[in-house]
Amino acid sequence: MKIQLTEQELITKQLDPETLAIAVEQVKTNGYILFDKVLSEEKIKNIRKSFDPLFDEFIERKGYNTGTNRAQMFLPVMQPFIDEDVICNPIATAVLDKILGADNRCTYFASDTPMPGADYQNVHSDTMPLFPELSIPLPIFSLVVNIPLVDVTEENGPLEVWPGGTHLNPDMANHDTLDGSVNPHLHIVRAAEHMLSEKVLMSAGSIVIRDIRMWHRGTPNKSNDRRTNLAMIFSKSWYGGGSYIQIPQDTYDQMPQKAKDAFRMEKIGFPAKMPWE
Repeated sequence: MKIQLTEQELITKQLDPETLAIAVEQVKTNGYILFDKVLSEEKIKNIRKSFDPLFDEFIERKGYNTGTNRAQMFLPVMQPFIDEDVICNPIATAVLDKILGADNRCTYFASDTPMPGADYQNVHSDTMPLFPELSIPLPIFSLVVNIPLVDVTEENGPLEVWPGGTHLNPDMANHDTLDGSVNPHLHIVRAAEHMLSEKVLMSAGSIVIRDIRMWHRGTPNKSNDRRTNLAMIFSKSWYGGGSYIQIPQDTYDQMPQKAKDAFRMEKIGFPAKMPWE
């Protein structure tokens, strides 16, 4: 579901209580919510101006790593990537706090980029079973936040999602199939072929929040340009190892309090790590 924010909500960065309630309901029942065009065009252009040469160098050094002409790249904790509208946007944090609790934390700070020529990924869940011995649906424990740096269209490889319950499958149905493996409890890739899906088309600077368990895949980029999403994962305070994201002390000290709280269990006091390190 796509929510177009009112002018008042965009100015104040505060969701109307009814809008917040709808957004939380959609994530819980449908698997995701899309707030269209939240960050300004100027801010997105500034981020992309820094991102593109960094990504080009990463590909030159490390190559593609998530499929043909497709790469995941971790982001260094430095401006403009850690703009507060990215790492602690009040529109997003309102939803995160309602679902995960105000003590949620960020354990993943990266990007996904299908370049021209990128092909389909396997349909997959971004996590393996939390409790493999159980076959019951569990509450949400982790949410992915995506912010596109370009308009996402039918041509440039939009994310395809299987909403309406794939995140609520019994826990043994969660499975990351990108390596070609098949979950013995449920053949996700085969099942998805016969289910309804939708492509997440949106403007640059939008915010997508989705349950990490929701089935999805990247689609072919038939355009002549890259299609980059910034990607973060926020989780309940007890979930995830942490201590992977390196944050210089002075950078951490200058973060808004909400961002400090979100990154509190990471490697604070370490130099910002470049993507190829």
